[in-house]
Amino acid sequence: MMMRRQIVMAAAVVLLAAGSVAAGQASSVDAGDASAFMGTWVLTMETPRGSNEQTVVVRDEDGKVAARLEGGRGGAIDITDVAKDAESLVLTFARNFQGNDVSIVLTLSLDGDTMNATQDINDGMFSMTGSGKKQ
Repeated sequence: MMMRRQIVMAAAVVLLAAGSVAAGQASSVDAGDASAFMGTWVLTMETPRGSNEQTVVVRDEDGKVAARLEGGRGGAIDITDVAKDAESLVLTFARNFQGNDVSIVLTLSLDGDTMNATQDINDGMFSMTGSGKKQ
């Protein structure tokens, strides 16, 4: 059981660097309601294999919030499925890992000039946290 959990955790870390798949539904958040999130943020995510740096660009796309996640070997992914939960932005997307789509929910919250992030993979199979600053 412990070995299986380690394999799943390692696979989840790897999938963050895997290729992307289609981004999902359109944003329901007006850009004006997320102005504090707008910009380029460099996040350091803590994984079982160490730190992983990702860049999140939050932008206005035709009056709605959209994002782009960059970093890892699989290239960037554009995210249009963005919702707001209280004071957090919730970005939902999928990555392809060994031929399987894996759902990911990236929740972003602000604490002063720091962005905190929680990444939930495959409905809670694995999660990681991190934080970063605006560039």
